[in-house]
Amino acid sequence: MKNPSPISFGLFMITLLLVTRPIPERISITITPSLRSRIYLLDRYPTNDIIKRGRFVLFTLHTDLTKNAKKVIKKIACAEGDQLTVRDLYYFCNGIYLGVAKEYTLDGKELDHFVYEGVIPDGKIFLYSHHVDSYDSRYYGFMEVKNVEAIAYPFI
Repeated sequence: MKNPSPISFGLFMITLLLVTRPIPERISITITPSLRSRIYLLDRYPTNDIIKRGRFVLFTLHTDLTKNAKKVIKKIACAEGDQLTVRDLYYFCNGIYLGVAKEYTLDGKELDHFVYEGVIPDGKIFLYSHHVDSYDSRYYGFMEVKNVEAIAYPFI
């Protein structure tokens, strides 16, 4: 197959950009290894009834450790009404093991740990990622459901 000319390739790219202009609001691309998927389709107008355990959510993370606020995607591992249990550094939702927290960051800073035993209150969610270095609710605690900016559906 013959390679396209630079002019036809350029026209193709310009057309693609013009046609897909609204897409960036509906797509999130992540390069962090804390998520298995890299591309997510976004529902930017989620209703509270679909913000539940097992869904991925996009929100802005504000913490001292991250220095600047940034948009992140995490999975809801435990939702309002679920039972969250923390034993030492081990986290469980409804008796099902989620994972263990680290004691130090990659650069050696000591991490604070969220400790909780009980039913997750209304309007709160516990976020988690399978990756050992994920910065999630194990360290910063519950997130408010009202702060969910989008439901993120894994695409690739």
